[in-house]
This record gives sequence, C-alpha cells and structure tokens, in this order.
Amino acid sequence: ISDMPELPIMNAMGKSLDMTLGAWLAAQGDVVLTNMPNGTQKITLILTHLFPHGVYSVFENHFDQKPVGFTPLDGNGTANKFVSDGEGKANVTIISPLPLTHDNAVLVIYHSDGKTHAKLRGDIGVDAHHQLIVRP
Repeated sequence: ISDMPELPIMNAMGKSLDMTLGAWLAAQGDVVLTNMPNGTQKITLILTHLFPHGVYSVFENHFDQKPVGFTPLDGNGTANKFVSDGEGKANVTIISPLPLTHDNAVLVIYHSDGKTHAKLRGDIGVDAHHQLIVRP
C-alpha cells in the first residue's frame, strides 16, 4: 500500500474512524483450531494492535456459497463478540458448532458504532469493517 500510514481513515459515509491507516493495517493475530470430541471446534484468537477498547465480532466466511455467506462463528450470534483491552489486545475463545474447512474463513469485524449486531455483521463500510481474515 503506497498511501501514507498517517492518513486518517473514514467510513463509507465520510465519518472518521478515529485511527490512522497505519494503525488499521497494524492489526494482526493468530488462530488456533482444536477439534473437540463432541464434533464441535474450539477456535482461539490471539489478537494484537486492534483499536483500544474496540468492539468486535467474529464471523465465519463461507467461500463455498454464492454469493459468499457469513454466519456468526458461534452459530447463533450470542458468543461471537468481544472488546479489545486498552492496548488493543484480545484473547478470544469461541466454540463453533462444526469444524471449519478450507471453504471457510475466520473473519474479525470492527464495529465503529460500538455495537455488535448479533447474527448480522452490521452495515459494511459504515459501522462494520472487516479487519482480519484467515482460512484454515
């Protein structure tokens, strides 16, 4: 990316997200998948450089659907949300009802309105912003 990291970033409506491009692109993390004996999968996310005290949710991206589908990683939208700490860190564990495959991805969404949207991602580009994604 050739844009300067000091540039402020905005949502699709021109409202400031109160962070720079460099801060947005600094987000990173690891995902650990653990298959459970009952057929579910424990998914642990270790995330850093998020927006401090930012509100996030985690969704499953379905690349095998046309158009691409999205469901809450926990299956029902009740345990797929978290708030990063004051340093922008978060350790999150979510139980997925089914193990992920290469047709899926773990998607971390930042909610600039400070609200999660349960089974929905929110208004993409306005109050919901896809920040990190990884395929198993």
